Amino acid sequence: MQNKVRVPKIPGNSRFALERWFYKLYTDDFLFNPDDRPEDIVNMGKNEPFFSREEGVILNQSLDLLLERHGDTVYEVALKYFNKRMGIKPDYCYA
Repeated sequence: MQNKVRVPKIPGNSRFALERWFYKLYTDDFLFNPDDRPEDIVNMGKNEPFFSREEGVILNQSLDLLLERHGDTVYEVALKYFNKRMGIKPDYCYA
């Protein structure tokens, strides 16, 4: 029996594709810090890897490609969804 891969593939090369990829991670509860290696993320309740090996490979390849194409914008987009997940509404107005 083949394991189902739960993580999204990158839907394209654009900034919109970058946003869409993180949005999908966010809605599927797979959001993680781009600086973390997916294979090192553990399901705390079970003390098991959160992502399968195949998923880790896909996520690492996806992040490498996104960072190559979009640079630090990857972190800006990820932060937007982290803030949303945590209920944080950043105030970008400076006095």
